[in-house]
Amino acid sequence: MNRNVLGLAVVVAALAAGAAKPPSDAVVLFDGTQKSFDANWTDMKGRKAKWKLVDGTIEATRSAGDIRTRREFGDVQLHVEWQVPANLPPYDMNSGNSGVFMMGLYEVQIFESHETDPADMKHPFYADGQAASIYGQNPPLVNPTRRRGEWQTYDIVFYRPVFDGAKCVRPGSVTVFLNGVLVQDGWPLEGPTGHIRRTRQTKPPSDKGPVKLQQHLCPVRFCNVWIRELPEARRRTR
Repeated sequence: MNRNVLGLAVVVAALAAGAAKPPSDAVVLFDGTQKSFDANWTDMKGRKAKWKLVDGTIEATRSAGDIRTRREFGDVQLHVEWQVPANLPPYDMNSGNSGVFMMGLYEVQIFESHETDPADMKHPFYADGQAASIYGQNPPLVNPTRRRGEWQTYDIVFYRPVFDGAKCVRPGSVTVFLNGVLVQDGWPLEGPTGHIRRTRQTKPPSDKGPVKLQQHLCPVRFCNVWIRELPEARRRTR
């Protein structure tokens, strides 16, 4: 079984079983308490993270910058629930803007994308910048986002790139479910994601890296964040 099929099977099984509840092998990264947040997250310099705790959620605080997990991970399944504010201005470029970065390098975009269609140019947003896109690389297969103010759910299966010396023998890949709908089907990562630029994976990343949540001028909220490490042996099985 190849690794994309395995990853898809993992997420489908979890969704069928009710993935909102962390499975027994999960590391809970945020459970709604200040204790959980302080134990698992820092700012990007390793200091105490200054995002706000609001009604059992963490809120991206404009002046506090991005946050990252204390612990680092390689191949994983990540569950994240997020919410953009209900009172956002319509279709501003910072409307619900945030992101989930795997290993701190590869972004699954968060954005206020309900009922938007970049293809018809009603709103001036690029396709690979909407919610559930692999930022700057690949738009989602479909747009199942809910209205602003409602909670959204990501289930992400991530495999890091594999190198043999300086040669990339297998690109990293990302599978994403948004609100239970498959929107990224084992997308092969071209390299670290970036704004209006395409990158290539020219050198191996570290074996592990942090999960990063982005603060991008909007008070996006997060809750119920957990992660499962995937066995190395399975990743290498075709």
